[in-house]
Amino acid sequence: MHLEMRYEPDGHVRPIWYGRFIIDGKKECVNLGVKLDGNPPASRRLKDKGDERFEASRWKANAKLEQVAAEAKSKRDADRLVHSLVRMKTGVEIREVKLAELKAEWEKLPRRRPLATKFKKEGGRILERFVSFVQGRNRRAVDLIHVDETAAMAFMQAETERKVSARTWNGSLKLLRSALRHLLPNGAPDPFAKLVTREEETVFRKPFTPVELRAILDEAKDDELIRPILVTGMCTAMRRGDCCRLQWKDVDLDRNFVTVKTAKTGGTVSIPIFGLFRDELVKAADKRDEAKRSGKASAFVFPDAAAMYGANSYGITGRVKKVLWAALSKLAKAEAAARGEKVEEVPALPEVAVEEVRRRGEAYLATLPASERRESMGKVFGEYLGGASVAKVAKSVGVSQSTVSLYLNEIEGRVKCKVVRRTGGVAEAVKGDTSLLRVERANGVRRASVRDFHSLRVTWVTLALTAGVPLELVQRVTGHKTTDVVLKHYFRPGQEDFRLALEGAMPKLLTMGSEKARAGLAKAETAQGAIEVSAQPAEKPAKQEMRKLLGKVKPKALREQLLAVWGRL
Repeated sequence: MHLEMRYEPDGHVRPIWYGRFIIDGKKECVNLGVKLDGNPPASRRLKDKGDERFEASRWKANAKLEQVAAEAKSKRDADRLVHSLVRMKTGVEIREVKLAELKAEWEKLPRRRPLATKFKKEGGRILERFVSFVQGRNRRAVDLIHVDETAAMAFMQAETERKVSARTWNGSLKLLRSALRHLLPNGAPDPFAKLVTREEETVFRKPFTPVELRAILDEAKDDELIRPILVTGMCTAMRRGDCCRLQWKDVDLDRNFVTVKTAKTGGTVSIPIFGLFRDELVKAADKRDEAKRSGKASAFVFPDAAAMYGANSYGITGRVKKVLWAALSKLAKAEAAARGEKVEEVPALPEVAVEEVRRRGEAYLATLPASERRESMGKVFGEYLGGASVAKVAKSVGVSQSTVSLYLNEIEGRVKCKVVRRTGGVAEAVKGDTSLLRVERANGVRRASVRDFHSLRVTWVTLALTAGVPLELVQRVTGHKTTDVVLKHYFRPGQEDFRLALEGAMPKLLTMGSEKARAGLAKAETAQGAIEVSAQPAEKPAKQEMRKLLGKVKPKALREQLLAVWGRL
């Protein structure tokens, strides 16, 4: 056990004392936190004496070194005692998880259902980032037990500096807290105990109106890959994966029902087959019969969509977004023209020389606080401008491709010139969209998606509940176990639909009012009707379309109930 002086690159002595000691055969060197004062000996050898102030600081440092070494030995002996007591009582050795093994041990934890591939991948990244952060702060941190409250709080502060949303921040906290609760020895303190989850900014998805549904179907009519799953989503409220991977064993065309075990919850739902959906199933059945003759029949109703979803689910998402953006942008322009408004196109970002892009990007990066995120963003920006693809940049820097895109789009939005290499057209318009499909968040870097495939599920629930379908029947279709989830996240009626539904249910005493009030309501209804008529084809009004769909519902009792409720609206 001895003291040590360290030197700066310019040869000056660092103004702090360091100490060395050995414990369990390992050499440890620690910053003692004691100021090195006065003038050291001219020989720079600690066997020689310095001035009086130097010797006084040496004495303090020696005392601190003895204390640190004693505490380390005490902790070691306490750990050994605990291990011995547990072994004597249970006959089992305490196994301490190594930090480097955290991800692997987390994946092995017993669960009711196997880890979903996406969650396993995302959770693994969080754990790897956490281990790298802790070891970067303390190179002596080897076991999971070495993670203390300071390290835990510092990591979550680093997550804050990455500008993640509250939901992402909470997800990281819950994952780490759960992993450590299962993997730390019994009785070990939870280093995340004092951290609390943050209030999340909930951005709800918007349901589509019947007019918008018609526009989406018209846009997708020639897309044999996307149209069938869009129709399936519209008519069944199933999630994207369940629509793409629907199997023939789950379809009963004779009884007009599909019965599906959902991938997310594992629950089984039964859904009546609407006419629009049945048309797609009949087409798919014809293709299946043709494939059988060639020996290439698939168990999936939509084999092409199932194959793409299995290989790259984001490919499905991208194709769907292009259809939605094209349909909704055309409808928005038509509605604006009907109101006599001028439609302004979003100006494209200017293209400038690569060196100018680099200069602007580096200037923006310089404004960010020094952090791991800024360093990673700088590497991504530099390699991408050098001509590397997103995939190569992600592999080189050690981040996901979505993170690379996130960084590049953030820089592009700040420097006001093109950074990302795009092919143009619909894909570029979708990327730059901030109103039709996505909106900016109050907190967080990524924009929130408000119109996507999952919006079809919100649409189905909203239309059904607004039309008076009992909540219990809606839950049987969606598979939700609690009404709170349905009402909070999926029931999003428009103001007019909401008002009409309430007026139909409430006593006339409350809803009629005076002649003046009735005149005002009639005027409002006329104005609303004018907007709806101008926005939809005259030959196919929204109610006629919905009545036509509901007319094909089976069984008969449910169809009559739905038609009666819809007729009142």
